[in-house]
Amino acid sequence: MYEVFMNRYILCFLAAALCIMQTPASYSQVRQPSDAMTADELIRIWYEIEFTRFAHDYKNYNTFFLIDRAGARRERKAYRSRITVQKNGIDYKDFAVFLAPASIKGVAMLTWTYQDPNREREQWLYLPSMRKARRSSPAEDDDNTLGTVLTVEEITSWRPEHERYRLLGKQDFAGYTSIFDNQKYYAGESCYVIEALPNRSTAIRSKRNFLLRKKDACCLFQEVFDRNGALYKTIFRKYDLIGEKQYPAIVLVEAQDLRTQEKTVIRCDTIVFDSGIDEAEFSVDYLQRMKW
Repeated sequence: MYEVFMNRYILCFLAAALCIMQTPASYSQVRQPSDAMTADELIRIWYEIEFTRFAHDYKNYNTFFLIDRAGARRERKAYRSRITVQKNGIDYKDFAVFLAPASIKGVAMLTWTYQDPNREREQWLYLPSMRKARRSSPAEDDDNTLGTVLTVEEITSWRPEHERYRLLGKQDFAGYTSIFDNQKYYAGESCYVIEALPNRSTAIRSKRNFLLRKKDACCLFQEVFDRNGALYKTIFRKYDLIGEKQYPAIVLVEAQDLRTQEKTVIRCDTIVFDSGIDEAEFSVDYLQRMKW
């Protein structure tokens, strides 16, 4: 029973270390928003940005900071990479591994996601103590990740088809003061405000509001409401332009649970696009041979 619990616990956190990517019709194209677009079209651009659909491959060294209501911090370091495939029914392959602390170093997960949205993704979990990868069940969309205030859907598995959208209008963003560096970001940026209602009857939220920056459709701020309509979670994202092609990339995520006062910060320390990652690195054999 304990082993089953721990394996599920680890799976949830590794899911958070993965940033799901769907494949675009062609690479290097970052679409721009316009006032003539519908809410669905604007959300689609944000989706492409969040999941780096304009790139062939992606890798990132990142750090998680898990902050409890008393302000105590726990730190996790991880590496993730992904590659688009677009053949044999496979959309992309994704890999994540813990680098620290020592108690979870080397714990890794490989995920294959298929082009057919109705086909369940496949996952393999590797535990260094067992020296063998085993097939595992993907975490549920509404499961919280290990110690964080974010769900699997909020980090990895969301698709635009999961919700119905309505453009509420435009507003200037009031700005956000980071809990990580105490800097105020994006004050005065003009944003589209989009309401999203879940299609799943089992969803734990009643709706989400997205504030998409008007100039590029990057989501600066997100509000999540419970089934009673009360705001219970906020998510902020900071962006940089990365690499020769100046791709927009999320470099900081800050999520706050307003009920528990717990917070999660994800800092992307090193991001590289289109480095020519070998697809062989996304195999079960490689998963069992790797050393970190």
